[in-house]
Amino acid sequence: PVLVERAEARTTNQNDSSGLLLALLTHPDIASKEAVIRRYDPEVQSATVVKPLTGRWDDGPSDAAVLKPLETAGWRGLALACGINPQYGKLDPYSMAVSAVDEAIRNAVAVGADPNRIALLDNFCWGNPNRPERLGELVRAAQGCYDAAMAYGAPFISGKDSLNNEYLGPDGHPRSIPGTLLISSLGIVPDVRHCVTLDLKAPGDLLYILGETRAELGGSHARLIQGTEGGTPPGLPPAGPATVRALAQAIQAGLVRACHDCSEGGLAVAAAEMAIAGGYGLALDLERIPRAPEAASPDVLLFSESNGRFVVEVRPENAGTFESLLATLPCRRVGTVLEAPTVEMTFAGKAMVQAELEALRAAWYAA
Repeated sequence: PVLVERAEARTTNQNDSSGLLLALLTHPDIASKEAVIRRYDPEVQSATVVKPLTGRWDDGPSDAAVLKPLETAGWRGLALACGINPQYGKLDPYSMAVSAVDEAIRNAVAVGADPNRIALLDNFCWGNPNRPERLGELVRAAQGCYDAAMAYGAPFISGKDSLNNEYLGPDGHPRSIPGTLLISSLGIVPDVRHCVTLDLKAPGDLLYILGETRAELGGSHARLIQGTEGGTPPGLPPAGPATVRALAQAIQAGLVRACHDCSEGGLAVAAAEMAIAGGYGLALDLERIPRAPEAASPDVLLFSESNGRFVVEVRPENAGTFESLLATLPCRRVGTVLEAPTVEMTFAGKAMVQAELEALRAAWYAA
C-alpha cells in the first residue's frame, strides 16, 4: 500500500517526465492485465512456449504468445500477436490502420517470428457506414491496411467487421463508437528454442534502440493523459520492413537476449516494462537515439509512439556481430542493464527520468 500511495502521489505531477511515466503506467491501456489474463488458461494442451505473462515473476506483458503444436515434428512454432490503438483513429483512421499493422507485425517478430511468414486478420468495429463521414473514415482505414500490408509483404487472410455501432443519445442525435481497428498477426517461428521475451536478463548487457523516433505525439497516451489534443499521429516507417527482417536474423542467430516493441507510451514505457519484468534497472542516453531532425526534445524522445521501433538487449561479446547485421538501418547503442533497481534516462547529462523500480512496478499494478 505504501508503494501504491507513493506512485499515486508522483502521478499528480505530470509536468516532469518521471511523473508522466508513472501516470502512463497506471493508464488502463498500459497497466498490468494480469487480473484478466489469469482468468483464462494459457496452458491449453501444454503447447505454450512464450506465455501472455513472462519474466522473473511471470507477470511481465509479453509482446506475443508462441505455441508449439505437440503433433508436429521439429522445432517450428506459431506466434500470435495483435495491434490496436483507437486514439490514432480520432485524428486519422489511415494512421490507426498502418500503426495497427505495424504493431501486430513487430509484436510477432519481437518473440522470434519470421517476418517473411506472417499473415494478418482485420477486425473493424465501426459506426453506420451509410453516413458519409463514417464511410470516409472506413475507406481511409482500408487504405492504411492495404499500404501497410504491401510494405511488409504480409497478406490479409481473413477478418470480420461489426458495423452500425450507433445509438440515439438523449438529445435525439445519433452517437457512434470511435472507429476501431484490431489487427491480429499469425507468424511462423522457425525455431522456438530461439524465442525471446521482453524481460531484462543480466546487468552489464547492452541496450539498443532500433527504428527512428519522429515527432509523432498525435494520439499518444502522453497527450491523452495531459489532455492535449492534435499533433501528428504515427505513420508507416520507411525502414520498418527492413528492420524487422534484420532483427529476425539476429534473434535466430542467438544474438538477442530480450526484445520489446515501443508502442503505447513510447520508449519510456517500453523500457520501464522491460525493467519491471526482469527485475533489473537500466540507464539510457536519450541523445543517442536514432531520430528525425525535428524529434530533438527529450519529451518527444521519451513519449513519441513512432512505429517501427524496438528496445533490444545484447550481450557485450555479441555487440559487434549484432551491429553489423543492423549497420544500414536506424540502430544505436543507447544504454546498459543495471544491477541497481533504478531506471535512469538522461539527456545532455541531465536526468529526465529517474525512478525506483519498485515505484514503477507499484504504479503498473495500481490501476
